[in-house]
Formats: sequence, C-alpha cells, structure tokens
Amino acid sequence: MTGTSSYPPSRTRSRATLSSGLLRSRRALHLLCHRHPALDSLPSQKLPHLPNAWMHYDEIDGNGRTILSRTERFADYHSGFDTLFRAPRLLAALKDLSGEEMALLKEKVNYRGPGSGGFKAHTDMADYLATVQGNHLTIMLAVEPATLENGCLEIVPGSHKIDIPTNDDMCLTSEWVEQHEWVPVPLRTGECLIFGSRLAHRSGANNSPHGRASVYATYNALSIGDKREEYYAHRRIHWPATADRIPGKDYEYGARIYAAGTPMLTVDRVAYSRFGMPVA
Repeated sequence: MTGTSSYPPSRTRSRATLSSGLLRSRRALHLLCHRHPALDSLPSQKLPHLPNAWMHYDEIDGNGRTILSRTERFADYHSGFDTLFRAPRLLAALKDLSGEEMALLKEKVNYRGPGSGGFKAHTDMADYLATVQGNHLTIMLAVEPATLENGCLEIVPGSHKIDIPTNDDMCLTSEWVEQHEWVPVPLRTGECLIFGSRLAHRSGANNSPHGRASVYATYNALSIGDKREEYYAHRRIHWPATADRIPGKDYEYGARIYAAGTPMLTVDRVAYSRFGMPVA
C-alpha cells in the first residue's frame, strides 16, 4: 500500500503520530483489501443500468467507440463492496490517518479499458464544493495492475499543503503543471493509494491492450455529518448517469463540477466544446 496524507497543515497530525498511524493502517488495509472477493464482481458485471439507482457513465474512446467509463453509487446495491467500504477495520485505519471519525461519502469505479482517455491534472476539491465542505480521504484500490504503459496515476507529493491555481475548467493551470515534478504511482492488484481532495493528480490515456480498473471510496469527516445522500442527490440532478440524461438538456454546470478534465466529457458535446480534452 502506498499512502499520503492530504490534510492542510493546521489539521495535519505530527510526523511521529502520522507515521504510527500509517504503520497500523498499512497492515489493516492490506489484509482487508488485498484480493477482496468484491474485486471479482465489479458493478459493470453485476449491475445493469437501472434508473435512479447506481450510476453508469460512458465515454468515447480513442477509437471512436462508446465504452463504460465509470460507475458511481453502487455500494448500496453490491454487498461485497458495501461490506468492504464500511468495514470497522477500514474505518479505524482512516481514523488513524485523519485523527477523526470518517463516513463513506461516495464510491466509484474507473474502468480505464484499452483505448480509454486520460484525466487532466486536477484536485478533487471541485467535486465536493457544491455539497460537502471540509476534508476528505480517498482510498484507491487497484483491481487490475496500474502501470506506466496503461496510464497509472501520477501525483505531486506535498501539493496538498499549498494553494494550486486552476483554470475555468477546474483543472490545474499548465504553468503550475509544468513547474512541478509528477511522480507515477504504479500499483499491483489489491494495492492501495490513500490521498485527500487537495492532492494534485492526473493520469494518461490507456494506450495499452490491458485494462487498469480501479475502485475509489471517498470519506468525509463524520463531524460535518453523513453527506452521502445529499451529494448523490445533487449529482443525479446536475450530472446524471449517461442513460438517464434528457436529450437536448445542457449539463454544463454538472460537467464543470463532476467531470472536468475527464473522458466522460466526450459524450456531452456542450461541455466538451468548452472544457474539451484529447481522448487519445
């Protein structure tokens, strides 16, 4: 497991305490997540489209094909992931890292099949500004190996401690991106990366013949309440699942919050024309 804390300096625990927490959390998360049975049954395999339930998002890949890009809000319908994401041992490990009780806010699978597009440099703050203030921790769990060849995640270590300039599309400015060193984070199946909403990260297009699906579970501090239903109610209105969208309706507002810099924009032409990014 690879770990990084992304709480701002005023909230970051001491180096000694954080290191101790990371050591305890490393073993707990590894034992819990590595080869977990839930990884054998992703939402794409178990949950066909159903309105007002889980949320499947498409993209148009580098070969012009429409493929499944992401699934959100599936834990309530998938017993394996529900058990994993809400496991007491996992929540205890997150408390070690953050210093406070955490609650499951959201979860997603990024499928990243062969030919799928990359993600521009960004932080996750925009995703939460409309509904959930405060700090967040995300566990990224590799379902398939993430490698340099298939566009593994890249991060800027320490970027969670500074203010980062963004463009109108909510992604990071090219000047900032070029001035900082980006470190790739390859992961084997079952390995984890823990990061927060202020950490700068990006990923490249998958130009390999192999997929690199990853599962993400994001948690907010329980002190601000259980925000899961509020978050997904807002998301469902402004950035619904691809199959649930009303033809001709402008989803620019939702695209700016929930899809900026992602391949999901390729199926929303209004947003894509304004925030467009290369798919291949």
